[in-house]
Amino acid sequence: MYFGVEVNWWAILTVFFLTFSIYQYNRLTDDVEDSANDPDSFQDAKKNEILITYVSFYLLSALSLIIAYQFGMMAFWVTLGIEIIGFLYNHKCFPDFLSNMLGGARRFKDIYVVKNLTPPIDWATALVFLPLIFANEPLTLQAWICWAYVFLCTFFIEVMWDMRDRHGDLISGIKTIANSFSLYKTKVILNTLNAASGIGIMLATYKGVLPQVSYFLLSNNVAVMLIASAYKEEKAHAMRKISDMTIFLAGMLFLSFGFIAYFSH
Repeated sequence: MYFGVEVNWWAILTVFFLTFSIYQYNRLTDDVEDSANDPDSFQDAKKNEILITYVSFYLLSALSLIIAYQFGMMAFWVTLGIEIIGFLYNHKCFPDFLSNMLGGARRFKDIYVVKNLTPPIDWATALVFLPLIFANEPLTLQAWICWAYVFLCTFFIEVMWDMRDRHGDLISGIKTIANSFSLYKTKVILNTLNAASGIGIMLATYKGVLPQVSYFLLSNNVAVMLIASAYKEEKAHAMRKISDMTIFLAGMLFLSFGFIAYFSH
């Protein structure tokens, strides 16, 4: 709707299958850190390992490819690329020679900074580009701006979750932005990038590249700054609940696009 393209329910279903399957598979692959960070959730995932692996991940991934193939080879290859990135992010499958070159990393999640960039690439591509590709629409400047904004918002959520999971990540040897800097510096990095993205949205809207109602997206930037600034490491249990607000934040982001679409058309 935001891009004036007819709603394609097959595209929506494919995006749901992709994001759901990759996220569910991630619940199984972070055994060391999740055993420290969220043992109840990890034990629940292990109890449903067969269901998550073969139904939630492999079956839904296969269905996504079958659907995408009906809309052309570009849709198929982009869908496959999203799945491969998600698999390599989660699954410890790098061969020994590559792992040695990467300092012991066995997957994307083990690589510093790449860990925080991979999920945003997947989610932004699935949520913004894939529906346009299904509709055989060009990737315009407006599409790239929206891709970048969703990428940054997902990146913010990734870093905030790393702030929450610092203890478990350190135990498992995963180096993140949140545990390689102090908590204060991590907040500064997060809020600086967040402010920059907000300014970018304001300028793009002011220049008429995006519709005027895109100013509504700035509510997400405000929410990021409030949630990140509220985090205090000495209150880890309470802060874990606060970090769950990032789920609400993601909901706000996508509802924002929905409202923008409605008022734009």
